[in-house]
Amino acid sequence: MEQLVFLVLVAIGALVQTIAGFAMGLIIMGGVALFGLVDISVAAAVVSFIALLNAAVALRRTYRFIDRALLQPIALGMAPLIIVGVLLLGYWSDTNHELLKTALGFMIVLAGILLMLKPAPYADRSETGASVLIGCTAGIMGGLYAAGGPPIAYYLYRQPLAIQTVRATLLSIIAFATIFRSGVATWQGHITVDVLSLTALAIPVVVIMTLVGTKLLPVVPELMVRRAVFVLLILMGISLIGNSLM
Repeated sequence: MEQLVFLVLVAIGALVQTIAGFAMGLIIMGGVALFGLVDISVAAAVVSFIALLNAAVALRRTYRFIDRALLQPIALGMAPLIIVGVLLLGYWSDTNHELLKTALGFMIVLAGILLMLKPAPYADRSETGASVLIGCTAGIMGGLYAAGGPPIAYYLYRQPLAIQTVRATLLSIIAFATIFRSGVATWQGHITVDVLSLTALAIPVVVIMTLVGTKLLPVVPELMVRRAVFVLLILMGISLIGNSLM
């Protein structure tokens, strides 16, 4: 039963990420922590693998829109903080699991709020230093929970770029982060038999839902998806915070 619930979360997350550009990790991690399906470190490792698969499938026709001038400084900021995040995950998993859940709850609520914000793009592109800084913020979130997409998404949507460039660049950053995080997690011994078996079960679900999401992109209003995910994330985050503080 736990595996079925996990796969449902994967299906919802993959569909949303393909349409909105992020939130798969948050949906899966929030559901896992809320229902106690598997250990958070196991779920984060699985999310890394399937997020990479989701990005690869979605980028197969849109990779030419990637803005490398934004990708490179963001990746530079992310890399060292992903290492810090993975190390923190290992430490808190052993010493303070409730703190891990509470921090995840607050992060999910913040991500839900960011998801609904639709600020006007800047007149000019942000400086390189700002891209590095936002990469650092996403890196710590990505290292801890394999869910560093929200600050990157908010930042990219504020750049004066075409929507297909924003989506492709966002997915490319997620792909980089998941490859790098998977390497660090392997080094730390987080890649276990449980991780590999859950990943194997999730792969066909991710592929199918990513292809479905790609087909739905032209016909499903993005705002409708954002509102639905906003409600879901807020409820998840508040529930996690409430359960941890009881």
